[in-house]
Amino acid sequence: MPDRIVLATCRAWPELSPSDRCLADALVQRGFRVESAPWNGPFEPFDGARAVVIRSTWDYHQTLDDYRAWLDRLEPTRVFNAPDLVRWNLDKAYLTDLAERGAPLPACTIVEADAALVAGALARLSLREAVIKPTVGASGVGVERVACGREAEALARFHAVTRSPRLLVQEFIPEVTAGEIAGVFFGGTFSHGLRPERSVRAHGGRGQRARARAPPGSGRERPLRGGARPPPPRGLTVGGPETDHRGNVRFPGGTRWR
Repeated sequence: MPDRIVLATCRAWPELSPSDRCLADALVQRGFRVESAPWNGPFEPFDGARAVVIRSTWDYHQTLDDYRAWLDRLEPTRVFNAPDLVRWNLDKAYLTDLAERGAPLPACTIVEADAALVAGALARLSLREAVIKPTVGASGVGVERVACGREAEALARFHAVTRSPRLLVQEFIPEVTAGEIAGVFFGGTFSHGLRPERSVRAHGGRGQRARARAPPGSGRERPLRGGARPPPPRGLTVGGPETDHRGNVRFPGGTRWR
């Protein structure tokens, strides 16, 4: 019987996306048996699989403890990416971790979800405008722009859709409104770039088309400073505006560890 590969989805979106269907077809052509199963469904499909590929587990943030427990049950050597790396990537604190190591990210910090603390963060970061995001979230839920003096308004909108006790305060990069690019890497090597043709929340079930292209600076590497590091990703997508107002390539938190 062919080796079985399971593509993990979720109950909210249990079916494979068109792009994941292409992946499944390619694996079948290589002799594998491919199944899809929601992470928050029965565990049996994942038990004994040759490999588990985390694909569209987009509702993980709604029951984070259950998602971490599911990761704990998987055989680490058969999961793409490694569970330790996925856990590290679940909380947006990984962005401050990367920034401390020298990654070229927009200025950011994490505070409790309180208007006064957000105002203090803006002052410390010397920002007049920023974006706030739940530290654990997906699909744009709870993402708000905030301006100095209007923190309470932004927090009211934030609290209306999420109970997250902490949030990320991140420099707003105006160029992101003109569209984003994404760089796709496998095994640490740049593979290709994508430019979405429509700005929609792909995780919300509507999807988006993308056109292949090479992002500027894709051939350059910037080593990070030392410290405890998660396992290296087998696949990685990094998204952001093409350049910021300073002419630098910037990635404002669209990192997806696959």
